[in-house]
Amino acid sequence: MRGNLFSLAYLVSNAGALLILLISIWYKRAGRIIVGFLFLFAALVNAWQAIFKPDIYNVYELLAALPVYEYLVAEVFLNHITFYIILLMVVQLAIGIGIVYNRKIAMIAGIVYLLVLAPLGAGSSFPCTVILAVAVMLLLNRGKQN
Repeated sequence: MRGNLFSLAYLVSNAGALLILLISIWYKRAGRIIVGFLFLFAALVNAWQAIFKPDIYNVYELLAALPVYEYLVAEVFLNHITFYIILLMVVQLAIGIGIVYNRKIAMIAGIVYLLVLAPLGAGSSFPCTVILAVAVMLLLNRGKQN
């Protein structure tokens, strides 16, 4: 995994993920709404970047933690950046709306989505996405108890 693990964006992402995890432990509804809106915000940012700055995604090939992810980014993803980012944006949008409305399937999709991002390494601010996946798992499990 290459990349600056101590950049401000990396540190803020992981600190934010820890804060969201704690909020999700203490305040289920607030945690769910924050996670849902995080997905919605990410969808908007990704849509804007896919349309206006698609080359920003070129760096992910260099940041991936696994060779298979390096290959997928370099040989598949980068050849059709805008298409794949818009597709991911639609997925993020659906997950975000579903989580805000407390849908179990959206929470499961969110967990899978976040864990699939983890091998992007520093590109996904690892372990940020794993921490967020744990937060969503806690929200999902606490939903069963209520």
